[in-house]
Amino acid sequence: MDIPVRWREIIEKVPQKCGVYIFKNSNRYIYIGKAKNLKKRLLQHLRAISTDPKEREIFKQSTSLSWILTENEYEALLLERQLINLHKPKFNIVFKYGGGYPMLVITKEEFPTVKIVRDFEIEGEYFGPFFSVNQAKRTKRLIHQLFKLRTCDPMPKPGKLCMDYHLGLCSAPCVKGKISKDDYLTSVEAAKAFLSGEVGKVLPLLYEKLEYYKQRLEFEKCALLKEQITALENLAAGQNVTNYPFREADIWVFLEGKIYLFLVRGKKFVGNKEFSLPPDKLGKFEDWLLGYYSVNYIPEKVFYYPPSAVENKENIEKYLSQRRGKNVILQGVIPSEIQPLVELNIKKPYGEENVKTTFERVLKIPYPERIEGFDISHFLGEFIVGSCVVWEKGSMNKKCYRRYRVKTVEGIDDYQALFEVLSRRAKRIKEGKYPVPDIWLIDGGKGQLNVALKVKEKFKLPTFVVALAKRNEILFTEDGRQIPLKEYPSLYQIFGLIRDEAHRVAVNYNRRLREKKILKTLPQRERKIIERNFSGIYEVLNSPDERLKRLGLEPSLKQEIKRLYGEKD
Repeated sequence: MDIPVRWREIIEKVPQKCGVYIFKNSNRYIYIGKAKNLKKRLLQHLRAISTDPKEREIFKQSTSLSWILTENEYEALLLERQLINLHKPKFNIVFKYGGGYPMLVITKEEFPTVKIVRDFEIEGEYFGPFFSVNQAKRTKRLIHQLFKLRTCDPMPKPGKLCMDYHLGLCSAPCVKGKISKDDYLTSVEAAKAFLSGEVGKVLPLLYEKLEYYKQRLEFEKCALLKEQITALENLAAGQNVTNYPFREADIWVFLEGKIYLFLVRGKKFVGNKEFSLPPDKLGKFEDWLLGYYSVNYIPEKVFYYPPSAVENKENIEKYLSQRRGKNVILQGVIPSEIQPLVELNIKKPYGEENVKTTFERVLKIPYPERIEGFDISHFLGEFIVGSCVVWEKGSMNKKCYRRYRVKTVEGIDDYQALFEVLSRRAKRIKEGKYPVPDIWLIDGGKGQLNVALKVKEKFKLPTFVVALAKRNEILFTEDGRQIPLKEYPSLYQIFGLIRDEAHRVAVNYNRRLREKKILKTLPQRERKIIERNFSGIYEVLNSPDERLKRLGLEPSLKQEIKRLYGEKD
């Protein structure tokens, strides 16, 4: 029986009522949706089979359809989100690991501390999100260095002075007489001010305490307070002078398949991120919004553009308010105060129409949808790694990046290492694990190009292969041409970006492997100090000797690291 006919018979039995529908294959969930009229919505899915391959895959991969009726649309929305978060269907937008971006939370305890979390199960005050774990870790470490919030969890009662106290990372509230509860809570409020940017609330209190301890000649406590005051004043001085009329907000822009998020915290712009609506998922911006806030922090205001991107505004606003536990305002507008910054960051890259013409005129190929870039990195023949980065529809798609630890090559042989990495990638492409790229860009010259062509021929890939040499920025093409890219700025922007990104990813991976080996060779005490106070070995190398001495590390450690694992990319 033909797919549409078979499914039409099933859908005819669906009631024309509000609820949630579920496509399944045995115990595997394929897609979950909601509708005011279940039958009408499912018929829309069915009609889309002829034009949308993703819709066709839903019906093709499903063996059963069930539904749950609800009293109203809001109940359907709540049930849909619960089922999606629980079952993570293949074709729904579900965020990675079911958790959101890292947050910092100042816990609500007798002696609060700071933790990195991805959910909201801990009672306390949340700050973020941070778009990388390393950024969250660096900020957490800074909080301990400046405000001495306890590092032990749970706090021992009674405790004893530990290494973190001697390193200046903790004020030891577990040890009687080291810090009063009142002073500790003042440090907690200062840490909150540092994270929120609202320093004006806590500075008068810190100055008051500073004067108090000056009168009592307690200079150690004065020094700590002065350090905190300086940090908060430097933060205030370095902030953008713009004070937005809202304390915290997320501003979303949905434009041509791209999603842009701008964060305002403490009335200041603090960061932005660009997303691509996953091509293998169904749904609209509204579905993305619900998926994002199912696992991420919800601010008091959420703005979005264009207004038509959200159809069920009232229900979504109600859902966000319920999840936040406080009222959330959802508005389909970009606030005029932040509009210039938004416009500056969402300009279409590279002048797309111009670069399309240049591709056809100079490279004699159509404008590509997908380019994969490769590079090899090693250190004196050790830690040989490769990188694959992906440029897709006008921008880098970091979700598709891959790193390779080379397995079959010993010593310095860039060509064999490249052959292995490209072969492993090509094998996965032929298996259908990755889309077929329009172009392969290799970091290198003619030699690297020839290696890539051997792999292309072996796996019968239709991909156009080029190599970009750093010297003179010459693009070598598979049909024998040598194109001076600097004469074609629009092409150079794209290929230069991809080449540099592939190099960055490969070098960083190589460094990470070297760092692991370095740390294993160090005594446990030194390793612990580095892990707690530095983002990595390379921060140690760039730190002044005075800081190392203060932490109990000998400056000669830098020379030993350089001797054994010095920089050579």
